[in-house]
Amino acid sequence: MDISTDFDELDALKAKLDALPPLPTAALRNLHDELVLRWTYNSNAIEGNTLTLMETKVVLEGITVGGKLLREHFEAINHRDAILYVEDVVRKAEPLSEWQIRNLHRLVLKQIDDDNAGAYRKLNVTIAGARHVPPDMLLVPEQMAALMHWYDTEGGVPMSFVKHL
Repeated sequence: MDISTDFDELDALKAKLDALPPLPTAALRNLHDELVLRWTYNSNAIEGNTLTLMETKVVLEGITVGGKLLREHFEAINHRDAILYVEDVVRKAEPLSEWQIRNLHRLVLKQIDDDNAGAYRKLNVTIAGARHVPPDMLLVPEQMAALMHWYDTEGGVPMSFVKHL
């Protein structure tokens, strides 16, 4: 199955969804808030953040949690802000750009690592417990350029998909 078939199937499923009666605005807002909360909690937990699901909810509501690192608070807030940023980019149907990817990086690291936020890494890294070896730091700009070239020439998401978002 190729990607165009996948998008055709998604278009058909989206058409079925669009044919259903709309959910009330309050229900949509609650579903969205729950998605953002759980996505933020789970993503940060994978990275070692010790906030519980309920603590993450409280932090996203603007309250600090005693006994937790300020960094963990920023990780939750920044992750939520990055999700909202991506949703805004999609809503405006903006094409993906290297600037947007670096801006996402900047949002995620804001007040955590401002010196490196939005910049390509200057050190080689490893991922504990993983077989994948990230590219050498010297190759990151070249590989990002190759990714963007691929996206611009053949990898962009078809507008038939974007228009339904």
